[in-house]
Amino acid sequence: MRSKVYEAKTIDEAKSLAVKDFGVEVNDIEFNIVKEIKGFLGIGSKLEVEAVLNVDGIEKGKKYIQMILDFNNIEGFIEKKVRGNNVEFNIDAGEFNGYLIGKNSRNLIALQTLVSTIINNYYEGEDLKVVLVDVGGYKRRKERSLENMAVEYGKQVARTKQTIKLDSLNAYERKIIHNKLSTWKDVKTHSEGEEPNRVLIIEPKF
Repeated sequence: MRSKVYEAKTIDEAKSLAVKDFGVEVNDIEFNIVKEIKGFLGIGSKLEVEAVLNVDGIEKGKKYIQMILDFNNIEGFIEKKVRGNNVEFNIDAGEFNGYLIGKNSRNLIALQTLVSTIINNYYEGEDLKVVLVDVGGYKRRKERSLENMAVEYGKQVARTKQTIKLDSLNAYERKIIHNKLSTWKDVKTHSEGEEPNRVLIIEPKF
């Protein structure tokens, strides 16, 4: 959990500083007076106050997803899996799954970014979480499809020695292909250009 020590004139001042630094509600923070620094003749007295985030950041992320569903009047089930610092949420909202995914996965990518940001507000250093948000197993299926495509194109490049350029892929999709071919001895990959026109290159190694 994140923590920080503040030197302030009052406990309320320390609370205000901590809320601003952590970007969370004051009820999510526990405050303890570490030391009272007395000033001369009582003037200039200060407090050392330790602020500690005392809530489960992962549960905060799940509650945020539920809030999004409720706001959009969507009934859905949220499955949570935690393995070490890896946190995975899979949402099943039936006929609304497509809406949550969005065109070119835009809604899903945005949701994962927001949930990851919210969760990692509560952690630092080695405790930071790797967050995956999926809807109806979409990412798993998409990942398998992209890996299969990477293998087919990789074989083609290795056989023909001709470079292949892939466009219309987002950063997440390019990363899957990069990772799948990263250990191949006869092909290599890299990306060129600027978003939204960035392309992935699969080329032979010589």
